[in-house]
Amino acid sequence: MFWRSVCCAAFVSILFLSPSVKAGESYSMEGAVMRALEHNPDVENARFTVQAAESARKAARSAFGPELGVSYSYSRYNKDRPSRYEPNVTTMTVTASQPLFTGFNLLNSYQKAALEEERQALQLESQRLSVTAAVQEAFVTYLKAIESIRSTERSLERAKMQLNMAKTAWNIGLRPRLDVLQAETDLAQTEALLIQYENERDVWLTRLNTLLDLPPDAPTNYEGALDLLPFRRSLEACLQQAMDHRPDLLMAKKSVEIALKDLGITKSQFWPQVSAILGWSTTGSHLDAAGSRYTQKDYAYGELGLSVDWTLFSSGRRMYLTQQAKRQVSALEAAVRSSVNNCAYAVRSSLLSTQDAYRAVQVARRAVASARESYADAKMRYELQSGSYLDLLTAQSALSEAELAEISTRADCLIALSQLYETMGELHPDLTEPAGTGGKKAS
Repeated sequence: MFWRSVCCAAFVSILFLSPSVKAGESYSMEGAVMRALEHNPDVENARFTVQAAESARKAARSAFGPELGVSYSYSRYNKDRPSRYEPNVTTMTVTASQPLFTGFNLLNSYQKAALEEERQALQLESQRLSVTAAVQEAFVTYLKAIESIRSTERSLERAKMQLNMAKTAWNIGLRPRLDVLQAETDLAQTEALLIQYENERDVWLTRLNTLLDLPPDAPTNYEGALDLLPFRRSLEACLQQAMDHRPDLLMAKKSVEIALKDLGITKSQFWPQVSAILGWSTTGSHLDAAGSRYTQKDYAYGELGLSVDWTLFSSGRRMYLTQQAKRQVSALEAAVRSSVNNCAYAVRSSLLSTQDAYRAVQVARRAVASARESYADAKMRYELQSGSYLDLLTAQSALSEAELAEISTRADCLIALSQLYETMGELHPDLTEPAGTGGKKAS
């Protein structure tokens, strides 16, 4: 009975296990990015910040409307007051106020809150771009480790074959024992390299899981290949895209607009604050505040008034605050120009890095073809006893290094492409650019 209960509990726990931790989940690059954009804690943080900014905007909008307040007080004196002949006094007041003119303070405050909401939305876009680039870099590096493992396993097979060849030649007296020792050393070095790449694979698997808000040790499958993707846009097109859609540039411009609203709020202190007031008050000697035995009527009254509050002199405080706000605007405008210059540099640098990476892949592929031909020639010459083992070992090492370098250049090319898209402010979960379009803005 006990084991039946345990089995049922285990079955229920597996059945209702969160999809994020179920075994055997598989993600492509696009799927990994989309999950990260939905569940990554940093993205959720930015998303909740946007919602908080929206609530702040609505709160600023509500300041345009009237306010209604109620106050109630009860006092007991140690003896009857001469004017009332009652020791108890209860007062209830209802007051409604409506701001009529605040020197544009309310308007500027609302516009500032609206701009802050837009700035936080841009911050969310920036965070989404950052998380996308991080997931893509981790995904590509993970695939790089996988392909490096496969390449190293091929090198390990070649090393084992060469060791068998060296042992056979040494046993029949055709080759010295030095060849066997060199083959054993090469085999050990290849095994150590394989362990290194397996460790890198596990490290980047953990990194991907954490970016996707999965348990670090979740048995997740990330599937894909280091296939090159085309990119043919010119520098001018990349710059235009970045200037129009990079969140940090748009945020810098929003900061200037917010500073201008702060300047307007500061200037509103020079104007009078005018409000309309509507009130009703009642007093008495009991809890209901409905008169007393000496005042059975005229104990309640209403009022309608106008409140004007105008500070005429503040010892220069308002003037200095206005100067501070103006200089803050100038500082942010200079920051915008700096951001534009840094953006232009970043786009050009990323584009050049991407173009260089594409060329490096072509060079690496030619190197692999030459290294394979060289290894085949060295192997044949060694088998025919016309070449040394050192030549074979050198050719094998050159082939292994060329294959690993070619894998590395393809990974670097994809990472450079991901960084270029991030620099331009574009979101491409699978790193492919839709045909006939110039890209899409992160949203």
